[in-house]
Amino acid sequence: MIITIGRQHGSNGYLIAKGVAEELGYYCLGKEIVDRAAEDSNFNRAVLASYDEKRVSPYFSDAPHYLGMGEGFRLSTQIAAAQFEAIRNLAKEGNAVFVGRCADYVLRQREDLLRVFIMAPLDVRIRTLMERRDLTEEQARKLVKQVDKDRSGYYKYYTDQSWGDLNNYDLCVNSALTGVEGAVKAIVLVARGLEKAGAD
Repeated sequence: MIITIGRQHGSNGYLIAKGVAEELGYYCLGKEIVDRAAEDSNFNRAVLASYDEKRVSPYFSDAPHYLGMGEGFRLSTQIAAAQFEAIRNLAKEGNAVFVGRCADYVLRQREDLLRVFIMAPLDVRIRTLMERRDLTEEQARKLVKQVDKDRSGYYKYYTDQSWGDLNNYDLCVNSALTGVEGAVKAIVLVARGLEKAGAD
């Protein structure tokens, strides 16, 4: 099956995604989506990475357009299209955990999809970033708000839905309560239950 994980910055979403993938024997795909998009499109990886999960720029670009797109499309829109196509192609290759990048929306038509959102209180996420990246409280607070704003804007632009809205997910986990290990166990439990139900 396919698991998608949206996450607030500092909620340990990537560590949880990696743990789920390891427990289930799945691929964990985050930055790998950017790598695949670079392989399959006319964009180099540095350009793709610079637009990764960023709010859409209001400016247009004269840069080469993504496959078949006409004049006037924003460069950011072309890059997102390349990433979404990479997500679809990677999903065809088998069991995987996708991290962010609107994967829950891109793959929404699949019947084997489990959509997860990882959250945590702001003060916990700030402390996490302070420890992980050796930041001051002010720096960590600014970073959390900026990254979440980027992810929210990116998601809203390409899906016309609200990032973090509980109605868009099958399972929401507060990692401050569960810890990384507990979150992994919860997601794996649900995933295995769905796998069994599908097999039956």
